[in-house]
Amino acid sequence: MPIKDYSQTDVVTIGPRALIIDAAQQMVENHVGCLVVVEDEKPIGMLTDRDIVRRVIVPGKDPRHTPVSEAMTPHPVTVNQDVGVFDAISTMSDEGVRRLPLVDAAGRLVGIVAFDDLLLLLGSELVNLAGISPTERYRERYQARASQP
Repeated sequence: MPIKDYSQTDVVTIGPRALIIDAAQQMVENHVGCLVVVEDEKPIGMLTDRDIVRRVIVPGKDPRHTPVSEAMTPHPVTVNQDVGVFDAISTMSDEGVRRLPLVDAAGRLVGIVAFDDLLLLLGSELVNLAGISPTERYRERYQARASQP
């Protein structure tokens, strides 16, 4: 199962020279808590709502004059879009990140997967897995009754 099959492809992005106020507005308009900072279609940073609070608001910087590059986390952890789901999860765990941009072979941004996306995916698969035993018991009982004269 390649991770690209479970990713969001409509990634909300921003450039490093954009202002924090514009980034915050984009987050609100798109109902996201994170923007991928891109340059030449390649991810160069991540900007979260938490980054804005910790690196702009609390230190007293003006979000109308602070560029994204001053608040973003540079050098984001990324994975190739073709890695498996469990490898992506392992990378997220090892690196301590909740969002993972996906890139193609040329390093261009093609998607993003978030902790919440994977939690929903794995949760639904666990529900399916948990249903095996009851279904098996039901099937055995039904077959036993059907085979009785």
